[in-house]
Amino acid sequence: MQEKIYLRDLNLSDINQRYISWVNDPIVTEYLEIGKKKLRYNDLVTYIKDSHKKGRHNYAVITKNTKHHIGNGSIYEIDSKKKKFKIGWLIGEKKFWGGHYSSMIIFYLLKIGFIEMKLEKCTGGVNEKHIKARMTNKFSGYREIEKHKIQIGKKKITTIKIEITKKDWLIHAKLLHRQFPKFYNFL
Repeated sequence: MQEKIYLRDLNLSDINQRYISWVNDPIVTEYLEIGKKKLRYNDLVTYIKDSHKKGRHNYAVITKNTKHHIGNGSIYEIDSKKKKFKIGWLIGEKKFWGGHYSSMIIFYLLKIGFIEMKLEKCTGGVNEKHIKARMTNKFSGYREIEKHKIQIGKKKITTIKIEITKKDWLIHAKLLHRQFPKFYNFL
């Protein structure tokens, strides 16, 4: 049965064999910046320790009732002058793929960015072929803006720029809360 999630700061105690297996699983990382790069324990320790210096806020995604750590989320590339930011996330525990989990992570990351950090726009990109992510982004209120090709290694892929404003998110967040109050707490 699906349960609600919450976000808490990601810390060094979260690095364990299960977490390492997530970031080294090509199915989990297929569409992520990590790609096929193999990460070790020390790589993850460095990542967590250096993130705040780089303006990146990392969160562990935890199931509310059973307290399972199922994935991670981040807010990064924060531009205080333009009031913009980006988010990223992964669900490493595959049994939690589907349902509302991905959209809840997006919802709560956007809530932090828009409400707590007082930012005004979240931008990003999604691989054109990642249909599940595109559907989740639309469900979460993002608009697809434009397509462009990028080179990753020897491969060219088409990415789609996405964005959501605080104003649009506030409208959408109220709607999600009304439709699915079990999963989406609005303010």
